[in-house]
Amino acid sequence: MTFLAGAMLVVPANALAQTADPSDRGDAADFREHDEDGEPEPYEYGLDGMPKPSWTLNVSAPLLFDTNPAWASSGSSSALLFAPSVSLRYSHPGLMPGWDLQLDASADADLFSKDPDEVNEARLTARATLFHELEDAGTFSLRIMSRWTYVGEDFSQFDHAQQRYTVSFAPNISDKVGASVSAEYRASPEARERRFVGTGNIDVTLVESESLRLGFFQELAFSRFTGGSNDGRTDLLSLSELLLTPNWNLPNGMRLSFAASLNHRFSNRERSRFTALQVGPTLGWRF
Repeated sequence: MTFLAGAMLVVPANALAQTADPSDRGDAADFREHDEDGEPEPYEYGLDGMPKPSWTLNVSAPLLFDTNPAWASSGSSSALLFAPSVSLRYSHPGLMPGWDLQLDASADADLFSKDPDEVNEARLTARATLFHELEDAGTFSLRIMSRWTYVGEDFSQFDHAQQRYTVSFAPNISDKVGASVSAEYRASPEARERRFVGTGNIDVTLVESESLRLGFFQELAFSRFTGGSNDGRTDLLSLSELLLTPNWNLPNGMRLSFAASLNHRFSNRERSRFTALQVGPTLGWRF
C-alpha cells in the first residue's frame, strides 16, 4: 500500500519544473513514491517463519487532475496527468547480521494532456538500500541512488543525471502513526543541481475500518544548493496529502486508492515558488 500511496502521490513536479525551475525536477517523483519513509517493504516468509529473499514487481497507473502542470510561480493551465510506473525489487533480509538489503530498478513517466513537448518527462532509477533495526527504537537506513531523466513529447532528449546519498531514521511510534527523518546529498555533473536536503515526514491513519482507510501524509523537504547558478538558494518544499484506500474485493495483488495532494514550495527565489493541487485515482498491481 505504501507503494501505491506513493505512486498516487502525485506531483509531476519534476516535469513541471521544466518551465518554472529546471534544477530539481525529481522532487515530485520522490513525493509520489513516498520513498523516504525509511522502512523496507514487507518481506515474504518461508515455511520456517523466517523472512526470505524475494523478488517483487510493482506496476502503478495514477490518473490525476493537476492545477499547475508547469510548476510555475504564476500558475499554469490545468491538465490531466497520467503517471505510469514499473519497478522491480529484490529484498534480502539478513544479508549481514542485523542488516537487510533492498535493490530497486524502476522506470516512470509523466504524460500530460497539454503541452507534452514542454512538460512530459521520463525517469530511470536504480537504488541500493541497507536497513538496520535498532531494537525497539526504529529503523536506520543507508541508500545510494542514481537517476537519469529524459524530457520531450517522446522522451527523446536526455536532460540530466543525478546521484543521491541518503541517511534515514524511522522511529517506531505506533501502528497508526509513521514518521521518518533523513539527510541527503545530491550530486550531479551540473553544478546547479548539487545540494543538501533535509527531509521529515509523518503518515497518520485518521480512519480505518474493514471497508476503507483514510490517511494523512505531510512531508517537508529543505534544500540548500551548493553550486552553479543556484548557489546559495534555499527551498522548503511541502506536500500535504489525503489518501483514501477502499478495501474492495479486488483480485489478489491489486490495489486502488484516491488521493488529493497539495504541493507548495517556499523559496528565496521568487520564480521557484509554486502551488499545485493534484486529485485522482491510482490503480496498482503487485506481483
